[in-house]
Amino acid sequence: MTTTDTDIAATRNITKTRNRQAIIRHLATHGNVTKRQLQLDLQLSLPTITGNIRALEHDGIIAPGPLTDSTGGRKSQSYRFNPSHRTAIGVTMHRNTLRLCAIDLQGRPIATLSRTLPYANTNAYYQRMGSAINDFAAETEKAHGPVLGVSFAIPGAISADGTVITFNDSTGATGVTIDTIAQSVRYPRQLIREAAAIAMTETLHDAAISDAICLYLNRRPSGALIMNGRLHRGPNLCDGAIEHMTLIPGGKPCHCGRRGCMAAYCSPENLPEDYESIPGFFSVLEQGETHHRERMNDWLDHVALAIANVRCVICADVVIGGEAALYLDHDNIADLQRRVTALSVFGTDHFTLRLSRSDENSGAIGAAMQFTDPYMDALCGWDTGPHPSSPAPTRTKIDTATMGV
Repeated sequence: MTTTDTDIAATRNITKTRNRQAIIRHLATHGNVTKRQLQLDLQLSLPTITGNIRALEHDGIIAPGPLTDSTGGRKSQSYRFNPSHRTAIGVTMHRNTLRLCAIDLQGRPIATLSRTLPYANTNAYYQRMGSAINDFAAETEKAHGPVLGVSFAIPGAISADGTVITFNDSTGATGVTIDTIAQSVRYPRQLIREAAAIAMTETLHDAAISDAICLYLNRRPSGALIMNGRLHRGPNLCDGAIEHMTLIPGGKPCHCGRRGCMAAYCSPENLPEDYESIPGFFSVLEQGETHHRERMNDWLDHVALAIANVRCVICADVVIGGEAALYLDHDNIADLQRRVTALSVFGTDHFTLRLSRSDENSGAIGAAMQFTDPYMDALCGWDTGPHPSSPAPTRTKIDTATMGV
């Protein structure tokens, strides 16, 4: 079998692409690097390095870094990955608030917007929201790179093809499609469960996360699953949604219409007595009131049972977030871990349980990562070969002090 000119050209193109990806990958994970260091680390010729650097700089993918000291006396030019040459926008919609967040390719917020906009399942609402998103995207593109797309983080559940909200009782948006929601948005768009979006940001805050069950104890509890440092969604886009796992057969009614769900028992709404708020409950609890301590113990027992049940299937670490987590201290977390350990079967008692580091922007940030992660995978060649166990080296840890603009 003879080698044709087409075969030779194809091989050269593959080699060229791999060299380009190797350089981008190295700069994205190592920071400022000189041509000489790239040559040594990647075992590529200097002309190959120089040609690729020139092309990547022209495309805005990399940028000059600081001059570095050289053994020869003359300082060398370093180069760095430019994470803002592409951006993405995440959106969260709640009863009264619309929140937008633009991120760069490292998952770092570069612009945020929070606006009071009461939700209504009407074209007028979606058009007003779309106008705000388009204006926000235009401003983002003026200051940074093109917007890859807009992703909406939705409380509740979405369809297997990611196009329809299949359950959302918090806003009444059940049955609404992405085409309706984003009818005025001029960019590619996607849906994601809000819990899954928040879980995506856990890897930004903690590069050590490999496998983790993320449990968000809001008034409507939810969950998500991280495997090998990445969100695991499964074919139905619902992996980790443990809130409707049956905890007590035939038990309390749940907002989903079934009985005995984890959500019915682990919601912090179970803690306050009549006419008492959740903050008020924890305020009285701190004073050592007996009945409040009993209610807290019952609630912790149910949360521990839910975690232990999930860990029988997925023996992973645990991250606790949501509204309830705002009131849990180190002693509460240690107590919860002891309860989970007491319920664990053989060989599943070695794990960490900690509080989430998520904040009010995390849902939007994680949603936007639906666009930046695949782009980075393709750019660095991670979609055609082994991916690092944690994506953290390609990103910068979120500094919450710089999140507002």
